[in-house]
Amino acid sequence: MNIVSRVQFPKTAEISDLYFKVSNDISINFDGDKNQIILNEDSTISLNTYFNSIYEKYYTKYTSINSLYYLLKIEGDFKVFAYRETSEASSRELIFSQTIKGCQLSEYVKIILPELKQNQAASRIYLEITCLSEQGLFTEGLVVTEQAKHRDVSLAIITCTFKKEVYVKKTVDTILQDSFLQDKKFKVFVVDNGKTLNTSDFKDYRVELISNRNVGGSGGFTKGLIEALQEGVYTHFLFMDDDIELDSEAIYRLFSLYEYAKQDFAVAGSMLDLYKKHILYEAGAIYNKSIDEEGNIKQDKFTGYPLKHKLDLRNTTTLNSLLLEDNIDYGGFWFFAFSKEIVERIGLPLPLFIKIDDMEFGLRINEHFNRGIVAFPSIAVWHEPFYAKRPIWDFYYYIRNHLITNSIHSSLEYVKTVKIFTHCILYYLFIFDYNSAQMVVKGFEDYMQGPNFITSNDPEILHAKIFESSRNYKNQLILANSIGNSESYQITTAGKFQKLVSLLMLNGHFLPQFLIADESAVIRFGVKEKDRDSICKGLAKKRILYVIEENPNSYQYELEQKAGLNILFTWFNSAIRSYLRWSSVSAEWKKAFKDLTSMQFWQEYLEPQK
Repeated sequence: MNIVSRVQFPKTAEISDLYFKVSNDISINFDGDKNQIILNEDSTISLNTYFNSIYEKYYTKYTSINSLYYLLKIEGDFKVFAYRETSEASSRELIFSQTIKGCQLSEYVKIILPELKQNQAASRIYLEITCLSEQGLFTEGLVVTEQAKHRDVSLAIITCTFKKEVYVKKTVDTILQDSFLQDKKFKVFVVDNGKTLNTSDFKDYRVELISNRNVGGSGGFTKGLIEALQEGVYTHFLFMDDDIELDSEAIYRLFSLYEYAKQDFAVAGSMLDLYKKHILYEAGAIYNKSIDEEGNIKQDKFTGYPLKHKLDLRNTTTLNSLLLEDNIDYGGFWFFAFSKEIVERIGLPLPLFIKIDDMEFGLRINEHFNRGIVAFPSIAVWHEPFYAKRPIWDFYYYIRNHLITNSIHSSLEYVKTVKIFTHCILYYLFIFDYNSAQMVVKGFEDYMQGPNFITSNDPEILHAKIFESSRNYKNQLILANSIGNSESYQITTAGKFQKLVSLLMLNGHFLPQFLIADESAVIRFGVKEKDRDSICKGLAKKRILYVIEENPNSYQYELEQKAGLNILFTWFNSAIRSYLRWSSVSAEWKKAFKDLTSMQFWQEYLEPQK
């Protein structure tokens, strides 16, 4: 008997719909140490939920598992049903029913499911349990197979942290306290880029604290990966952010997938919205592509686009849509697992500090492995969504690292690239966001220095300079977002003439001072095109209040004509000077790629003093 997964219990009422659907007269105990659901006569528990469905299609496609059964700890009399739903069917199929009386918690009740279906017929399976006695209890559920495992899995869990002591300690404790993981072979490597943790913080022998320089997320993860590889005992590795909210069942299910895997693949854990916990924010992503409002994929350079984006996981239709598998280009390093064979085949991550490192790593996996990345439904963590973050220095790495990655895995046309970045810089100048515009220029310029820029610059010193540079212009205030999600707010559009005047005047940068009104223009940026104000609203205004949909903050920018014109001049000068070296720089990055992902490079990069 091998346990494939467990029926998960919610830790709070807020997320209970992701685990169980229950009648109003059912009581759920949210004490994590004592899972218990109290049922009354005729009340029903349904496992028709995100975390407690069996995603048959993924098990039969990627593993050798073809037969499963439940072991339930229930007390009382019950009627148990099992249903199957597909991505296409509008109704559900009853595949099992049984009446069970006199159940006691001292013994498991066995519910044998029909043999799992293959290929297109495979779908999603779940149980529904109706109480027939005056009162009943449900305390545990296991999903089990009698099939022998293909292999033993030893997992190195690598988390990189920078001054987030509380978060990383909680994450590690969550793993260590899972009684079912005690029989699994694993070790947690905590890479401390901020050097604020002590060995006394992690006394368990299964945790190793590694003090590290601040070489960013890519450097931290790679440091942990190198340490794990040198121990020579791990079959698989898991990159995991320090500030996630983790249910350790995700790691348990990861073990099962790899123990029964028919082929080699990486697992991209899905990201759930930390602030809207029932929303699936991303289940894998695509690179250099986006999806229009009709759902069509289109080419879109320098873009990573999340798949299964913003889906409400309380909806049954949504759960069935997860069976429609996407071609995934990469998965975020908040939870990303892969085998030792993958590392041996593709090398280590690129030294990109942060941003795009997970994208590039995923692109490499897909170049070497067919269907190399899988976003297995229910393997997920909660993470702060990107709409809530907006550090200015982030733009530097976003621009520079996108250029590097496209040089290696795609083709960069000079004219198209300059056009895209010119549009980007003009946008920031139009809203008076000079720090962001400067980061775009700086990212482009450093890319044009070629791979020697990476090898000749200490990443700690460089990051300190970038951070300070991102605050050069003091015209920005961060305010509370009071109108971002207001339903009464009216979006303002601009006509052709207004757009032309705004462009010619660079939205006020070329206007005489006496024509600039000491007023503020509110510009709202929505997720969808129709929910965005025209940035031309800022013409002849002294200030812009920039409001991003769902972001808790808004940003007040003040017009500084000289600053804007200097940035524009610097950009055109850089773009023109890059023309002659464009092809050779791209070739240099492509040529240096193998060295930059080698063990020798990383050991010298991480410990330059040696």
